[in-house]
Amino acid sequence: MSLRPSVRPALIASALALFTAVSLEASPRLVQWTATLSGKEGRKVTGTATAAPTADGKGTDVSVSLAGDTPGATRPWHIHIGSCAKSGGVFGGGRAYTPMVIDAKGNGTTKVTVPAVFADTSTYYVNVHDSGAAMSIIVACGDLAKK
Repeated sequence: MSLRPSVRPALIASALALFTAVSLEASPRLVQWTATLSGKEGRKVTGTATAAPTADGKGTDVSVSLAGDTPGATRPWHIHIGSCAKSGGVFGGGRAYTPMVIDAKGNGTTKVTVPAVFADTSTYYVNVHDSGAAMSIIVACGDLAKK
């Protein structure tokens, strides 16, 4: 079967468009989530958090930074399902989260990869705890929102 030269470009363009649509549909959506963290229980701690799917779409890369905290403190932290006002369970299991160490100037940063992916229909928040021995005391919290 031989196609007229004028038909070939149209068929090639149609095939390319179909391939592109299928490829984009199969790739993970790169939605970034952000939060502004605020101190709790009278603390003047502030901070930010970002979360985005990993390149392979099988996990979530998370970065958190704090300022104005107690120098030398070690802060356990987690992403939870829910909101600061309506708490829920830890997202992706607690073992993925390494505690944040606060430097001599009261600042701390950390990055982790959580082996789970956010669901579009859920809400999430970041909780920073006082210490491993005082997990019920929240130092800072912030609701994550899609950016």
